[in-house]
Amino acid sequence: MNQTELFTRSITGLFIGATTLGAIIYSPWTYLAWLCVIVGVGTYEYLRLTKIPFASWILFLYPTLLAFVTAGIGLFFIHDLDSIVILSLMPIGVSILFLTQLVSIKTVNERVNTGNAFYGAIAYIGIPMISGCFFLMDDYSWKHILVPVILIWINDIGAYLIGSKWGKRKIAPSISPGKSIEGTIGGGLATLVAGFILHLIWPEIAVGYFILLGISTPVFALAGDLWESALKRNADVKDSGRLLPGHGGILDRYDSLLFVFPIAALGYFIFVV
Repeated sequence: MNQTELFTRSITGLFIGATTLGAIIYSPWTYLAWLCVIVGVGTYEYLRLTKIPFASWILFLYPTLLAFVTAGIGLFFIHDLDSIVILSLMPIGVSILFLTQLVSIKTVNERVNTGNAFYGAIAYIGIPMISGCFFLMDDYSWKHILVPVILIWINDIGAYLIGSKWGKRKIAPSISPGKSIEGTIGGGLATLVAGFILHLIWPEIAVGYFILLGISTPVFALAGDLWESALKRNADVKDSGRLLPGHGGILDRYDSLLFVFPIAALGYFIFVV
């Protein structure tokens, strides 16, 4: 990486970090908007990674649908309303979109691939981000959201530093050659230490929440990273998108969060709600 690339990556990284922290801390509305952006843009990138020649209106409408459902559920949580009705719009909308594709799809293989892409986006992006809406229940607590976000960052930094220095045994060389067992262990240890420090800073948060995320974050963050790497390798691309100069796309930056957030939401439901 030359100096220009390093500078671009650093500036974009600062922007991503500041935007993430600002959206979470400022208000539940900015947090919800942040979730919707990840859902919308992430779904668009995911559909492009499938290499299915979707019509441009599908590439716009489907991510918008998932973002709309996420926004609706978040609004219902903020106003203490039952979100089951709006949650049902997701499978209904997907089924309708799939039926519209039958007019242009001629083979069974294409129909199955299209269905897999639609429902895969729900499982991979929609549901994890909707689980993030759980933090909007009762009184909004941005600290509980920052815990998994910070732990993911620490895990990535620890894994990179240890892996770069001592990493020799690869975890999944066919998917992500840079991931090593040593780096993963180093990231896990750094995450546990960070969780302990955060508990000292925010003692009002249940210790069980920190224990759950301190143990699970390195595992699920790795799974999210490897899954997104597999998607890109299958699509034969380096990045999921080009929205973030030097970093790629939304999925490149939030791949770990998509896998960690449901665990964090479960922990919030158990230890807080």
